[in-house]
Amino acid sequence: MIRKPQLISPKGLRYRGQAFEYFITIFLSVEALSVLVLTLLYYEVIPFVSTDYIQLTEGTVFIKLFVLSLAILLIPAAVISWFLLRVSGRQKILKEQVEFYAQLFSATTDSIIVHDLEGKCIFANERACQFYGYDEEELLRISLFELNAPEQIETVKAKVNELLEKGQLTFESVHICKNKRVTPVEINSRIIDSGSRRLIVSAVRDLSERKRTAEELRQTSLRLQRAIEGAINAVALTTEVRDPYTAGHQHRVAKLACSIAGELGLSENQIEGVRVAGILHDIGKIYVPAEILSRPGRLRQNEINLVKDHAQVGHDLLSTIEFPWPVAQIVLQHHERINGSGYPYGLSGDDILIEAKIMSVADVVEAMASHRPYRPALSIEEALLEISQQRGVLYSTEAVDACIKVFTQKGFKF
Repeated sequence: MIRKPQLISPKGLRYRGQAFEYFITIFLSVEALSVLVLTLLYYEVIPFVSTDYIQLTEGTVFIKLFVLSLAILLIPAAVISWFLLRVSGRQKILKEQVEFYAQLFSATTDSIIVHDLEGKCIFANERACQFYGYDEEELLRISLFELNAPEQIETVKAKVNELLEKGQLTFESVHICKNKRVTPVEINSRIIDSGSRRLIVSAVRDLSERKRTAEELRQTSLRLQRAIEGAINAVALTTEVRDPYTAGHQHRVAKLACSIAGELGLSENQIEGVRVAGILHDIGKIYVPAEILSRPGRLRQNEINLVKDHAQVGHDLLSTIEFPWPVAQIVLQHHERINGSGYPYGLSGDDILIEAKIMSVADVVEAMASHRPYRPALSIEEALLEISQQRGVLYSTEAVDACIKVFTQKGFKF
């Protein structure tokens, strides 16, 4: 059975310090009384001594005896007093330190609990008693594992083993208070040595408010994301309303572009940026007259140039919005080609964003596979053949390979 350690309290140290002071006072009083008794005895004995003997020895014998007696009494008294005062001083310093740390334990807003390695509670500060709803004696009878919700016990045991290896550990759990209130907590534990024993000192912090705030922020973020998504879809719809032949084109391009981006190993954040840019990549076509967009015949050169301006117009519109992704740049570059033959700036190679390279491939495949006023829809196989023939010339090799793979191996469908 593990013996409960004797924790030193400020009250106990105060009693010990007073005991030392009383002992010193009594000891010095006894010494002073002894000197007084010796002095009185000297003067009482002298009259009874023969005058001839005193004259013969000139009184030196009595003086020497008196001085020797005083030395026997006073020298040990001085040494013992010095020792006791030194011990008393150290005891006072220790008492002040313990009182200081006790005040820290009381002043902290965290619950401080000390357990042995078996999980037995041997100390809890006042804040811990308030938090759990128990008085000190009740809390000392509750083990480390009994504080946790039943589903958390195995996890806590694993955390204790990890703590023994690392010496310090911070983790979260769920504790049960006296009124059965289940409370999420953060526990910062450390292993300390107390004499020949090792103890677990834990600072327990209530996470209820933090969790509640985090959930409110999460809900607010979701509502904001839904609002942004609605705004993005509404803006995209304005383009499709003016050009019914391309209805759904932007969403289908976004879907394919996200699949290609995932195949290339882009991060979740980058894929989300590709999705948003895909939904908005033709927003600049609101600048192009509707009769040009839906004309079944061949366009004149000036009309072709007007259509090409949609990339720049889309960039100018979207650059006023602070997206967390380079949406405006992706929209601007989605008609650039890696050999420099694209528009609006004739960028090539690494000057083109990887997201824009993906978008250009997805845009071409979806456009070829969809019906247009000037031609019927082509098959997916024909579209894939087109990009494979221009692989490394007009389109990124990696993007083309990934696009072909998502169709032929992953079963992608619009």
